[in-house]
Amino acid sequence: MFSHFTFSDIYIHVFPEVYLVGSMVMYRNRIIFASIILMVLIAIPITPAIILRTPIEDTLLAEQLLLDLVQGKLTGFVKLTIKPVINGTPVQDTVWFIAIHNFTGREHKYSGLSDRIVYDKFVKPGTYNIKVNRIPIKSTATGKTIYKPVELYIHVATEHYAGGIYIDIEPDQPIKSVEITVPLHKREPASITCTSCSRGSTANLESGCPPDAYEVSQQLQYAYVKCGECHSINGIEARWTITTETHMYFSHHSRDLTYKWWDMYAPCYALLEKTDTGWYDSGKAPVESSKEDYVIQNNFGAVKVLADVGYKCERWYDSNFVGLDGEHVDYEYYIMTPVDLDDLKAGDQVSCSECGSMPPSDYHVIAESTPDVKIEFEVGDESYWEWTSVSFTFSFSSGKTISFGAGISAVRKSINPPYLRVIVHSWGNQNNCYYYWFEDNSKHSYIVHMSWIPPS
Repeated sequence: MFSHFTFSDIYIHVFPEVYLVGSMVMYRNRIIFASIILMVLIAIPITPAIILRTPIEDTLLAEQLLLDLVQGKLTGFVKLTIKPVINGTPVQDTVWFIAIHNFTGREHKYSGLSDRIVYDKFVKPGTYNIKVNRIPIKSTATGKTIYKPVELYIHVATEHYAGGIYIDIEPDQPIKSVEITVPLHKREPASITCTSCSRGSTANLESGCPPDAYEVSQQLQYAYVKCGECHSINGIEARWTITTETHMYFSHHSRDLTYKWWDMYAPCYALLEKTDTGWYDSGKAPVESSKEDYVIQNNFGAVKVLADVGYKCERWYDSNFVGLDGEHVDYEYYIMTPVDLDDLKAGDQVSCSECGSMPPSDYHVIAESTPDVKIEFEVGDESYWEWTSVSFTFSFSSGKTISFGAGISAVRKSINPPYLRVIVHSWGNQNNCYYYWFEDNSKHSYIVHMSWIPPS
């Protein structure tokens, strides 16, 4: 009645529309069973209101969740609706393929290849029901449970366009619907090194076609990028700080290529055409700090806070992806993901006209009784800090190499955000207090200004 595929900790359920017109007897049985499920779920504190909306498909999903709960497993479904767009216009026709990669967990994100849990060829964009583990990681002061995010990469390709997007979703509801827009980029013709490759040419005769290859780069590539600013005034030591629970976000990048082969007389007889999107931005990904670290600014001044971020690259090569009339196309795409936050260090000095000036109306006061305080930031506004040009070269076990020469950036977004520790070594006014405020009056800015001058 429906297909059920299991992939590590994530499962895919595909419900054909024909199932939705089953017999009324089965429908009534489902509704009766759903009612029992609802009574059980209502008695469970984690049950959200979404379960109370019980279309047939959601009832089937709820049955799966209840069976898992009886076995002591806390699971959920993410109903992922994929909407590819070209220059803002939705793509509704059949696409070449839709792929969903699971980056959740150290084995998929940090130490190995991601798990391609969906690879649908020649389909129309639609909704995928992804079954996930719901792992509670903490509770807030108000009693709300926070769950470990699920990290996925979604890739869509058409005959002439391709694109991807990295997302992380908190499964805070047993059944959660998410709509994802995937911007597509045109694959442009690329140069071919063989100048005599054409139909009938023997210059590029191959003994066999390139095989399928799914591999991860052998080393990480690192670069320092700006992720904050640390400001201070005379008599004060400021420490812009992260902990091992801090996850900071960095830009994510992808690239797509195709290879059209002439194979009338032999496999991959001649390479006729190559297309390439070039590298493009494909969202933002969280990276867990490997240690507690901070950048110090003593006395008056300000510095950039730089994070040493490490990227891995995955190569997905599908041979003989599509073929017709003596030709076939191989498809290749690369996924470049930030996976390691290794170090913080102070960067260049920053000019600041706010520190040491009269405070604005939204100031806060710290008195002599608290000479050592922690000023907390919030999750961030998701803006990019500063694009830094880098030059990476990734090598793979197959002997293939790929270069990345573009910009990467940290993002003003985090899980368990950084904070500023402020230590007063000498008080700078008779009142023995100082004044601080957030840039743009926002805790999401990750920047704090200070002054000894009292407000007017």
